[in-house]
Amino acid sequence: MIKFFRHFRQAMVKENRVRKYMLYAIGEIVLVVIGILIALQLNNWNTERKAEIQEVSLLKEMRQNLERDLSDCRFNIKENTELNNGISAVSRQLEERIPFHDTLRTHYANIWGSTLQYMNSSAYDNLNSIGFDIIQNDSLRRSITRLYSERYPYIKTLEIEFDNKIQLNEMLPQMNAKVIIDPARELGYPVDAQSLMDDLRFKELLKSCGSVRSFMLSLYKGLEHDILALIKQIDEELKSRE
Repeated sequence: MIKFFRHFRQAMVKENRVRKYMLYAIGEIVLVVIGILIALQLNNWNTERKAEIQEVSLLKEMRQNLERDLSDCRFNIKENTELNNGISAVSRQLEERIPFHDTLRTHYANIWGSTLQYMNSSAYDNLNSIGFDIIQNDSLRRSITRLYSERYPYIKTLEIEFDNKIQLNEMLPQMNAKVIIDPARELGYPVDAQSLMDDLRFKELLKSCGSVRSFMLSLYKGLEHDILALIKQIDEELKSRE
């Protein structure tokens, strides 16, 4: 096409047909500009398409991460429920001065301990390095940020700085001195059942641990709700891309 215009331009110059030459010269320029615009549009489309493919891939990976987190969260809910039940049963036995019996053994094994929530963050780490703007849905982007940068760190801080310190620094020494638990941590019994009923420090500490367990249980249930909500949002977003 350009070669054709070149020959035509030379013919116009020879014939002194300047006006027509100018028109065809402008036509050449317009064609070049249109070609550049088309090339830029194609480049932008390719860039956007690649970004969308990357976004969908990250969301699918994040969904897998969240499924594993959900499984761990539900395990923590189960464990904290058992711990809470054990603490309640032993506290009631000590307060009501009920003689120790074999059915209490499983409860005594569950009056000490805590849990940790594991966070599978590979997709979030990749998203953090790429940039959150790759998530086109504003509501979904806010939900992801809220869960990973606020909810998870908050729970982790409470687990390590609050719950674990109480268990290790206060409850564990009491347990080592006053309760026998088998190596499998399935059964336990008091060293001196009668004196434990009169041990005010132990009973108060047990009540405090019960409050901690109830609090942590509520946090894990809240986390379960948030994870399920985010999974639903991701599913809806992925379905809209099909």
